[in-house]
Amino acid sequence: MLVPRFVHGLTRDVKKESVRRIRLFKKGATWADAMADDLVDLSMLPGALVLEGPYAKLGSEPHTHLYSPFHWADHAMWEHKRTLPLTALSQIFFEAVKTRWGVLGMVGNSNWVIPESHRWPFIRAVVREWGDLTELSEGGFTGGAKKVWPPWPLSAAAYYAFCDLGLPKEDFYAYPPESFHALYRRLLEVRAAQGLPPPPEEG
Repeated sequence: MLVPRFVHGLTRDVKKESVRRIRLFKKGATWADAMADDLVDLSMLPGALVLEGPYAKLGSEPHTHLYSPFHWADHAMWEHKRTLPLTALSQIFFEAVKTRWGVLGMVGNSNWVIPESHRWPFIRAVVREWGDLTELSEGGFTGGAKKVWPPWPLSAAAYYAFCDLGLPKEDFYAYPPESFHALYRRLLEVRAAQGLPPPPEEG
């Protein structure tokens, strides 16, 4: 997977660069333009792939902090001073969900799928990318601890979206990490049994 170069490094440095780029978005740049950078192959970068944070335990060594630009954008929308308007949530989401690194960068934060209009696009993006994402887990994902996991236990956004769309939470955890597509089919079965509509057509 290719990721922007700036998301790799020490936590404090990635935060600083993420915040600087978020300011560009606030000044009128698109999210894609604000996050534009040289793309590097994740397999060439040392350290873990971090999906949640920031965490002090990971601050002393370089890692790939995919969560960082999304975390600090989210923080800017919800902090007391609100330096980003809440309308930015959808502006960012619909650009970021088109990219593999964007999907993975949002997966640990359920705020990105709070709007109803984000849930199906996010789930279908994960369906689209899941094969590649599970291959990446061999290199290690983390939610802040030293232990690495497959991406499934760290998928707060997927959990929120699935359960809000009608999937019982026990079903969400009943499937092993490699069975995301089976879980998606189960969601469709549950909704059909409840008389709920299928996913909307993609735009």
